Amino acid sequence: MKQPNDPDAADYMAAAGCFCLASRQAARKITRLYDSYMQESGIRITQFTILSQLMLRGEMPIGKLAGILGMERTTLTRNLALLEQEKWISIKTGDDPRARMIGITGQGRGVVRRSFPFWSRAQAQIGKLLGADGQAALKLLSSRNLG
Repeated sequence: MKQPNDPDAADYMAAAGCFCLASRQAARKITRLYDSYMQESGIRITQFTILSQLMLRGEMPIGKLAGILGMERTTLTRNLALLEQEKWISIKTGDDPRARMIGITGQGRGVVRRSFPFWSRAQAQIGKLLGADGQAALKLLSSRNLG
């Protein structure tokens, strides 16, 4: 007879419906679809997202940008290095010498303008695939503070 705290008594099949796994799989599929549409533009969706947010919101500290994008600072820093190399963004010291300010350059704005039609087509296609309920659920989930 199995005991309740016996590891073999656990129903591991429940892990097959793991919400974390499902959300990561969905995010990867959505990212791949965006990237397939963005390919002709010459940038990836992650680059477009960073640049477009800087274009919309203006210069900001790296920590604030990481929060807006829902990215770890270290991951964002790696992505920013590539954008800076292309001269699409500028990174400079802020009022606090420890804080780095990120801003989009004129070249970066041009990249966003040129790649916007590709993003727009991807957005429309993914919107169709998700349907109204899927879009609403995704927006609701992203707006909630789950931590």
